[in-house]
Amino acid sequence: MKGLLGICISMQMTFVLLFITGITPKLNSYVGATIYLIIGFASWVISLYLAGKKFLLGISFIAFIFSLLIICFTIFIYFLPEAGMPPEIPLFE
Repeated sequence: MKGLLGICISMQMTFVLLFITGITPKLNSYVGATIYLIIGFASWVISLYLAGKKFLLGISFIAFIFSLLIICFTIFIYFLPEAGMPPEIPLFE
């Protein structure tokens, strides 16, 4: 169980490092969104599993909330229009 929690937290730290260093804007928008969504959904599933097993429930809950924030951030940045500008990845033409 500790290994899963370590994987979950390390994926979330990877997201923060990718965001702070600015590597993903240099990549294709589709690649950046895919990386962020994979990190978000994988850490979300792991944190849900750990919370279901009641393993360090407080830390698992914090990891769950941070995973949801990663997913919402990705949707907001890549898939929603902003101030009249089209989204980076249009879902509907």
